[in-house]
Amino acid sequence: MKLTRTLGLALTGFALLAGPASAQDFPDHEITLIVPQTPGGTTDTLSRILAAAISKELGQEIVVENVPGAGNTIGMTVVADAKPDGYTLGVGSQSSLSIAPLRGMDLKYDAIESFVPVYNFGDVPNALLVNAEVGPKTLEELVAYANENPGKLNFASGGVGTTSHFATAMFNTYAGISDKVVHVPYQGGGRVGGGLASGESHYYVGPYSSTAVWGQIQAGTIIPLAVSGTERVSSMPDTPTFAESGMPEYDNVGWYGMVAPAGTPQEIVAKLNAAGNAAAKTPEVIEALTNMGISPVQITPEAFAAVVAANLKSFTKLMDDGAVQIEE
Repeated sequence: MKLTRTLGLALTGFALLAGPASAQDFPDHEITLIVPQTPGGTTDTLSRILAAAISKELGQEIVVENVPGAGNTIGMTVVADAKPDGYTLGVGSQSSLSIAPLRGMDLKYDAIESFVPVYNFGDVPNALLVNAEVGPKTLEELVAYANENPGKLNFASGGVGTTSHFATAMFNTYAGISDKVVHVPYQGGGRVGGGLASGESHYYVGPYSSTAVWGQIQAGTIIPLAVSGTERVSSMPDTPTFAESGMPEYDNVGWYGMVAPAGTPQEIVAKLNAAGNAAAKTPEVIEALTNMGISPVQITPEAFAAVVAANLKSFTKLMDDGAVQIEE
């Protein structure tokens, strides 16, 4: 399938240069941060940690408001329709900005043109995990096993069209094993750990920090073979990166980030971004995010926009090539 918008114009579509308003007095009252998920999950917890830290930097409270529903798209619609003055912001993710446009949904927003990316809360490395009894102990061995045993390996995901579905399909594509493995989608990422540990599914690429998955890693029933990103993660220092494992092209890293409605003045976006970068340097934020398997980042709005656009482009290619099939 093809996007209705030209991705080559993505960065200009983000409207990074926008609005006549002055940011001198911004913010002079509380800011609302829309979290498009229910309270208590990873997105909500992360958003509240960053909202509190950024509030201190700005000198004004950021109030988190949960607006869940329709795969994160209801909350994102609220943000897209808000006044572009910096006082209503949202939390975007791969799910709402890189996958929702590909699901054939009747979106009320354009993932590229309806928002200004402000600040990336943090990168979420994906891990290649295998059932401990399958046999392969390296990425190379897993690929060889799949080639030698077509149809015998099942790969797990948190559901059809989820971030882990795309993450694993991307790995399968680069490994050249897409036609040799079988997809086993679960109803939510929390069930992936049990499926891998029981042997119902054999491998998975996706977030590793959920309680169910991390508990199985610690128990030794699931083995991490590689992690995405440029560096190894502190919680699994002996696990090599995909690049170290011979697959440098696999660079898919999850993310959560603050976005504003298109048209928000550049000066306000810059002030919010500076506050986010300052918050990310504080020891309490670094510790909290690291414990969640999230890497704090220092990033400009323009660089964050490039991440979002590139992510959407790569996921679109997976759909166009038939590596990911979604039936609504």
